[in-house]
Amino acid sequence: MKSYQTARGTRDILPSEQKYWNFLRRQAEEVFESLGILRIDLPHFENAEIFTRGIGTDTDIVQKEMYFVESKSKEDADAYALRPEGTAGAVRSYIQNGMGSLPQPVKLYYMGSMFRHDRPQKGRFREFMQIGVEIFGDPTPKSDYLCIMSAWEIFKRIGLKDLVVYMNSIGCPKCRPKYTTKLKKYYKDNLKKLCETCQVRYEGNPLRLLDCKEEVCQKYAAGAPNILDNLCPDCRSHFQSVLEYLDYFNIKYDLDPKLVRGLDYYSNTVFEIAEVSDTKRSGSLGGGGRYNGLVELLGGPKTSAVGYALGMDRIVSLMKEKGVQTPTPKGVEISILQLGEKAKEASKKVYDLLTAAGINVFFVPSNDTLRGQIKGAVKLGSKFAVIIGQTEAMKDDFILRDLVAGAQETIPVKFVVEEVKKRLYGVV
Repeated sequence: MKSYQTARGTRDILPSEQKYWNFLRRQAEEVFESLGILRIDLPHFENAEIFTRGIGTDTDIVQKEMYFVESKSKEDADAYALRPEGTAGAVRSYIQNGMGSLPQPVKLYYMGSMFRHDRPQKGRFREFMQIGVEIFGDPTPKSDYLCIMSAWEIFKRIGLKDLVVYMNSIGCPKCRPKYTTKLKKYYKDNLKKLCETCQVRYEGNPLRLLDCKEEVCQKYAAGAPNILDNLCPDCRSHFQSVLEYLDYFNIKYDLDPKLVRGLDYYSNTVFEIAEVSDTKRSGSLGGGGRYNGLVELLGGPKTSAVGYALGMDRIVSLMKEKGVQTPTPKGVEISILQLGEKAKEASKKVYDLLTAAGINVFFVPSNDTLRGQIKGAVKLGSKFAVIIGQTEAMKDDFILRDLVAGAQETIPVKFVVEEVKKRLYGVV
């Protein structure tokens, strides 16, 4: 019989790994909630045009990596694509749901799968998980800082240290064209010496010439005009204010005038977060920046916006590598063992009392012997068990058994929550 395997570029996240993922999700959610950033869940596939227009037709994502979804409906003439990133979908939702009429800024976060037909390698999958944040309606440096700070706080809470934020500004529609003209003039005489990809980028996306990873291209990028020296006064002032926030809150950063990010929608601030030791940033943990023109480009009102995404796969991999200790989940705290039909109603009453008190209870009515049920409770990880048989049911009592020591005592049901909490937590 044929044995099936996961598709190339995908993987199973097994129960033994879930503690890292759950810890990362919980810490991220707590950070966002403390900052007034609200959750939004977006579709896994969208009209492909929001990606081709938003991300840019000359980007690697659109040209090589998007997964298109074929519609079987004759009435549905639109082309769809699995989402390669989350920002374009969040912008679509902001416009479609009239969020521009809400008090600004609107601060959103999401978590979930993204899809790119990329070459699978360590920490990079074709289906990969991201945490994303988007802030709409605030043109000030405060929201740039809020994005960076929230990501930094997540890393701090999950125990990842020795990180650095790489910072740059790629200007605005006023000053960037002047810089790209200067950049193309610099590269013009050496264009044929660059890699084939950069020769294409020269016309369609010249800023990407700066961050090519090919050695020959890096040599020429090293001598290219510095974009930070070519910002207009407004962009320079905005970027300086962002850096002042980072200084004030002791967030470690480094300037990188070659950092441009790979998507067309970025403007002004761009950033990436990586380990200090990862000087080539081959394992970047996340990044983002401003995209003040994207809402308008996709049919909405003129709206300032900034956001970022964190690569959950790489973060979890680094957590394992660094030996991050995750909190032990509560798991099954107590099991209810019921003996006989007449004990069912009494057991259900105890189950309701314990679950209402926030205690993790395992209870499924059973015809097994007491010995068999005890073995099952131990296998689940229960340290204690509530045992109710016919006698206990008639007297409105229960037996509380220590499954480790084997000791047990009979207690009235009216004290069940108090006694169980005392055993589990040492307090009532």
